[in-house]
Amino acid sequence: MSKPGLATRIAAAIVLTRVIDDQRSLDGLIDTRHGPSQYRALSDADKSLARAIVTVSLRRRGEIELALNKVLDRKPPKNARQLIHTLHVAAAQILFLDVPDSAAVDLAVAALSNDKRSTRFAGLANAVLRRMSREKSEIFGDKTDSDIALLNMSPWLAKRVRKDYGRERMTAIARQHMLEPVIDLTVRSDPKKWAQELGGLRLFGNSVRVRREGKIEAWPGFDEGAWWVQDAAASLPVHLFGEVDGKTALDLCAAPGGKTAQLAAGGAQVTALEASQPRLERLNTNLQRLQLKATCIQADMMAWQPDHLFDLVLLDAPCSSTGTIRRHPDVQWNKSPDVIDDLAKLQREMIEQAAQFVKPGGTLVFSNCSLDRAEGESVVADILATNTELQSKPINPAECFDLSEIINRQGTVRTLPCHLQFPTSRDDENIEPVDQSMTGLDGFFCARLTRSVQN
Repeated sequence: MSKPGLATRIAAAIVLTRVIDDQRSLDGLIDTRHGPSQYRALSDADKSLARAIVTVSLRRRGEIELALNKVLDRKPPKNARQLIHTLHVAAAQILFLDVPDSAAVDLAVAALSNDKRSTRFAGLANAVLRRMSREKSEIFGDKTDSDIALLNMSPWLAKRVRKDYGRERMTAIARQHMLEPVIDLTVRSDPKKWAQELGGLRLFGNSVRVRREGKIEAWPGFDEGAWWVQDAAASLPVHLFGEVDGKTALDLCAAPGGKTAQLAAGGAQVTALEASQPRLERLNTNLQRLQLKATCIQADMMAWQPDHLFDLVLLDAPCSSTGTIRRHPDVQWNKSPDVIDDLAKLQREMIEQAAQFVKPGGTLVFSNCSLDRAEGESVVADILATNTELQSKPINPAECFDLSEIINRQGTVRTLPCHLQFPTSRDDENIEPVDQSMTGLDGFFCARLTRSVQN
């Protein structure tokens, strides 16, 4: 009979392998429709444990590699992928999770012993992991919190972030990535009331930050559509339109629908475009729960032709998602610099296409959740230099709740994970520091452009 917990550890190692070696997204892998069969076969409780193990393995990957290097006499063969990922899974438990060290060691050894290709490594894993268990209190003894945070930032990302923002901000961003993510909500109305009811914190606008146990679907206000999950930074693009009531609005790449919901709740006549049928179904489901209306269309925006132009067009474009690493620690390990160049080129093409949907005199807001200036400021600078129909409409702090730190010299919005270090209720005059885990924003970029009025 299989050891209790063995299937969970095997599934965790398989998921970790797919993220690191196959560059798959963690969310896609733990989707029970498309994930590995070993993961899909687990009970709900075991799926949660497997996900926790993989998430910690990714968030703490640099520390785990340092720890393994200290207890391994020599590096394992590069092609011994099951050994390497099994060691990472076990190390995550020994170093960072509330799992008995003996269980983590025994299950790693059993996992390797059960596979003919890896049986020969079982003894090595046993010796290495037992040594790690004995010496774990000494492994990071000479490291500061900043050292640890930088260890866990992938080298390619650290290089680009340092180039864009300098070493001090790079370190602050890395430290923020180490914190467990919180959940931000956009509420339909009365954010002060919902912050109190959910035991959270009002940030700005209608954004409320919550750290709360239990399934989101069971939280107060979910069934009646009082709010939706949306990072506070992701709520900013719609605010850049100003008053939307009565205006026609087009939300491109619309799913899962947070920005569509903002536009609809503000009184806009919204058309939501989404290329993926499953994502469009999710968008429709979310709008139904929120009791909001939009015309939802499945189409590729690069081929779609509308029957009329729009006052407002929102393009939240595909990107590297490096601004969301606190929530999605796999991003920095399954992406590379090459993908950023490709995405920046795609974003320029999408802006050119989106501009054709804007009425003369209308507004186009371009946004994404990348930290990289190549996907933000540089894209906008290139567009403005080549497209004579589009002009920049610079953003001022008053339009972004007086958050002056997020407005750059280009007149665009650039939020960083290290921003918003002391969120407060906007109903209070005093700024009081809060639990560090409640600070920060997703990395986000927003630019506002207008289409010239034709003569």
